[in-house]
Amino acid sequence: MEKISNGFESESEKSFEAQFAHREHFEVAGGDAEVVDIMPEKLKDETPVFLAPAWGLNVDVYKRAIETLSGRERRVISLSHPRRGGDLKAKSSDEERKKYPQEELRKAYNILEVMEKKKISQVDAIAHSEAAINVTIAAMLHPERFRNVVYYAPAGLIGRDTFTQLINRFSKQERGASLADVPITEEEKETGAAAHASWSSYLRANPVRGIREANEISQSQIHEMIRYLHQKGIGIVVASGIDDPVFPTNKMKHIAKLDSIDGFLSMRGGHGGIGDVPDEFMVTIEQMLSALEQQREHSVDGVKPDLLEEFK
Repeated sequence: MEKISNGFESESEKSFEAQFAHREHFEVAGGDAEVVDIMPEKLKDETPVFLAPAWGLNVDVYKRAIETLSGRERRVISLSHPRRGGDLKAKSSDEERKKYPQEELRKAYNILEVMEKKKISQVDAIAHSEAAINVTIAAMLHPERFRNVVYYAPAGLIGRDTFTQLINRFSKQERGASLADVPITEEEKETGAAAHASWSSYLRANPVRGIREANEISQSQIHEMIRYLHQKGIGIVVASGIDDPVFPTNKMKHIAKLDSIDGFLSMRGGHGGIGDVPDEFMVTIEQMLSALEQQREHSVDGVKPDLLEEFK
C-alpha cells in the first residue's frame, strides 16, 4: 500500500506546530483558499477528516480542535474560505446554481476542489454550524466523496427562520452554564479572541458576500438532503450543545428525524464548544466517527449494530 503523506519529511517538519504553520493555497470557486493538512506520526484510519468551519471562522480558530483530532491519530484537513475572487459559474452548472443557494454552493465547491487538488478521494467530515449547509451540498454533488459526517451545532435543522432572528441569536452566544465546572484556560481565551478577530476580518473583507451568506443560512433547510445522503450510505450523526442559542437543541430534535440519521447527541456547552473545550468535544466527535465506521464494518445484510448507543 502506498504510504500516505502530506509532503513533510524531516522530523522538525512533522511536528504539529510546523505543519499547522505551513499553509497551502489553492485557487477554488471562492478565490484563494488557505489550507492546513496535519498528518500525525501514526494513522488510526487512512480516511482523512475534513473539518469544515463555521461562518466567519478561519483555521486559526480551530487550532486546538485540529491538534486534538491529530492527537487521536487522524489526518486533518481544514480551510479558511476565501473572501474575494473565484468564479462559481466556471465551476458549477446552471442547474446547480438554480437548485442551491449561491454562496453555500460556492463553499461546497471550495471543499470539493481542495479535496481534488490534494488528491483525496474520500473524507469523514465534521461540519460546524454553517458548514452543515455547504458540506451537505458538497455531498449531494458527490456523495461518493463522503464516508461519514458529524454535524456539530448545525445550521438548517431548526425549521423556519429569518435573517433578523438568526443575527439576534448569534449575538447571544456564550460558553454555557453546563460548562460551569470546567475552568476557563488561557488557551480557551486565546481561541475566543481568535474567533472575534476572525469574524471581524471575515465580514470586513467582503461585507456583501458575508451578508448574502448569513441570509442563505437563515433560509436553508437541509433535513431532506440529509435523509437522501443517509439512504446513499453516508453515516450521519448530529451533535448539539444544550446551551446553544444559535441553533437550539429543542428545535433541532423535531427536524432531525432519527430515522434519517445514525444518532443524535446532546452535548453540554454552547455553539462554540468544539473550539472552547476541544479535549472534551473533539474526542467525543472523533469517537462518533470511529463508531460510525465500526458500525458499517460490522453490518450484516444491511442491518447495522447500534454501536452509537453510548452516545445517545
